[in-house]
Amino acid sequence: MDNINKAILLELQRNSRLSMRKLAALIHMTAPAVTERVRRLEEQGIITGYTIRIDQQKINPIIEAYVETFMKSSHHQEFLKFVQAQKEIRECHRISGNACYLLKIEVPDQGTLNTFLEALLTYANYRLNIVIASTVKDA
Repeated sequence: MDNINKAILLELQRNSRLSMRKLAALIHMTAPAVTERVRRLEEQGIITGYTIRIDQQKINPIIEAYVETFMKSSHHQEFLKFVQAQKEIRECHRISGNACYLLKIEVPDQGTLNTFLEALLTYANYRLNIVIASTVKDA
């Protein structure tokens, strides 16, 4: 990975909607040369997709929370099936430390949060951390 490819990736992380012409101008190359490099980065699996960030609170206000889980048994398969079935769970990470898993959840209201936590108790005890504010670090 040379410095030009790193510069291309950095600019695309900042704004994936850049035209090839604008991207080329930012890194002082021609548009065809940049287009070819981007194509190769995609073919190599280095660029796996393009995305946008949405302020979900402006579309559909939600409660976002992180839930540390403490398994009640060493048999995690049923818990992992539960995780897959719950639409509230956005991320599930097996972690080291005191907790067994860290869940990132999003729910529309307090009632849904309570229902989710009651169902979770079948598999694990938990510690709940509700998000008050978030800062997203740009690339």
